[in-house]
Amino acid sequence: MKIRRRRVLAALGTAVAVAAGMATAPGAAAANPVTWQAADGTLMFLNGARNVLQTNQPGTGTYTDFVADGRQPSWSPDGSRVAYVKDNRVETRRYTGSTLVKIQEQGSMTSVGDPTFLYSGSTVVYSGGGRLRYAPSDGSRYAQPLFSTSEDGCDRKPSAAANGLIAFVRTGDTCGSPTGSAIWLYDDTTGGFTKLADTGDDPAISPDGTQVAFVRESGGLSRLFVVNVDGTGERQLTFEDAAYAPAWAPTGTRIVVTNGTDEDVAIPRIVDVATGDVTKMPLPPGTSSVLDPAWQPLRGQSVGRVWGADSYATNVAASRWSWNTVGQSEPGLIDAKSAVLVSKDSPSYALTGQSLAGQKQGPLLMTSETSLSTAVQTELKRTLKPGATVYLVGGTDILSSTVASKVSSLGFTPKRLSGTSRYSTSVAVAKAVTGAPEYVFLATGTDYHSAMAASAAAGALGYGGKGTVVLNDGNSLSTSVKSYLNSLDPDQTMVIPVGASAKYALTHTYLSNWPDTWSYYPISGSGHDGTSAALARFWWTSPSVVGLAWSDSWRGGVSASTGMLDYGPILWTDETTLTDADATYLREQAAGVNIVVAFGGTGSVSASELTAAGSAISAGSSLVKYTPYYDGIVPQQTAQKSALSAGARSGAGPVLPRGTGGAPVPDLDSVRTTNK
Repeated sequence: MKIRRRRVLAALGTAVAVAAGMATAPGAAAANPVTWQAADGTLMFLNGARNVLQTNQPGTGTYTDFVADGRQPSWSPDGSRVAYVKDNRVETRRYTGSTLVKIQEQGSMTSVGDPTFLYSGSTVVYSGGGRLRYAPSDGSRYAQPLFSTSEDGCDRKPSAAANGLIAFVRTGDTCGSPTGSAIWLYDDTTGGFTKLADTGDDPAISPDGTQVAFVRESGGLSRLFVVNVDGTGERQLTFEDAAYAPAWAPTGTRIVVTNGTDEDVAIPRIVDVATGDVTKMPLPPGTSSVLDPAWQPLRGQSVGRVWGADSYATNVAASRWSWNTVGQSEPGLIDAKSAVLVSKDSPSYALTGQSLAGQKQGPLLMTSETSLSTAVQTELKRTLKPGATVYLVGGTDILSSTVASKVSSLGFTPKRLSGTSRYSTSVAVAKAVTGAPEYVFLATGTDYHSAMAASAAAGALGYGGKGTVVLNDGNSLSTSVKSYLNSLDPDQTMVIPVGASAKYALTHTYLSNWPDTWSYYPISGSGHDGTSAALARFWWTSPSVVGLAWSDSWRGGVSASTGMLDYGPILWTDETTLTDADATYLREQAAGVNIVVAFGGTGSVSASELTAAGSAISAGSSLVKYTPYYDGIVPQQTAQKSALSAGARSGAGPVLPRGTGGAPVPDLDSVRTTNK
């Protein structure tokens, strides 16, 4: 699947790469500097006397317990979560200490240590068993080796940056011969390796990804050094006291170190990077040892709203927010190849068009049964080249022949997908998406919530994707849907019932071509919001963007799926208050989620609700920037910032390519169920 950029609300100044599928080709580090600016937040460290992680705002005498028996903490790039080691496992917690997530290992792992966040926080890298390993920061997948295990040496102590660079220590030729200690750099965007220093320990990469601090023995004591990521410019910063475990201040001007490595005496000191001046820090009451320091970055996150004068204008606004004008290439937008039309008056026939729009790469637009609205005509002409296909979902009683004729008169090619009912129409749409589906969602056709969320998930597979959606009729399957499913091989196609009735209908229908024993992947939650959150956990790994839609508005759901296709999940939510299910999901995903976008005006998703969503993904509500996109248009003051990188729009978080926490990676093992 091709990498595509989506309009996001913020700028990182560098395009970061896909964490999964990491390359192993040789080559020197070449990632661009990070320009996602941060302020210095609280300092976290291990209180050696009490064996508890504590936080302290430098310059104050206030110390707060965070978690007992943890060690080696590391902050996410936005400061919203902390990763640490406890009981030989990596865990993450929200900056408040709540919302525990455990990083998954398949079986036991020896010598787990030094977790660090890669890219914008969607990935955690750590050492285990003498290798560097990575896993999604939401704990949704098992950890995997970061690069080929055939690489020489025994690797540990990684330190990662938002631009894809990872500094680490390599000892010996193999883990069986741990001699020597060299500082290496791995560039995940290219797969290249660079040796930075023949001897050294405790590497820490700078916040902008341009320098690495490390320690090395000099004059009989461990001293602090820095070196550029290309291996040049090495210089010594400390000359008197010992230095261990360096950690950069998020502003990049200071480094905190300790002068010891055990629980007896380890006093923190702050080193000025420019001058080498050292300032001694006070110790917490009741201890003589501070270990494993980590400095919280305070970086801004974003929320936004896409809406128009009414629900139909919001639908067009979502299209304008997502798709390029023909002949133009606006940073962050996508060229449409086709479009999908659904009736604005028939939710039953608007449940599966999202899967088609994603696979055919184009907007999903609503119009009336009897005519093609002026606004939709304008949007089709804006986004599509002459001759492009426009799909009409439903028969002439849903979208009349007048609509098809108007599409033709505009210079496009209408193609109707219909059946005798909503159920057979869902099959017609599914067959138009692909003749060889990899995933088939099943959701009720009598309520829009599950089906629309499932269809948006299938559409997120993108251009050429092989995910379809068909509808169950209450607790049973219509003849057309039964025949469609019966034509599939459940060993080759993953069937995903969303909601209780879909599961019942699937498991209580005899499919003659299926084997006696087969697997399926049921998804459900408590309420519509809980089910949408459960589907998001299943389908996406650490998404960078999340959409919100009012659960009482199916038209709002159509607009949200138009805007969010191919990028991240949509959560159904309340009109006035962010639901507990949605808030919990956002807090779990906070390390990777940079943007929450509401679709619809404040009568659909309230201002306070969007504020709560921003607080859930950030290290504090004051760090959240709001950007309005009325009619889907970038605010003028933001549009003038042409120097921002592709997709950059307004201020805080990073621009991520499709696939970096955006492309679906379903967690099949977590829900796999066997039917006998």
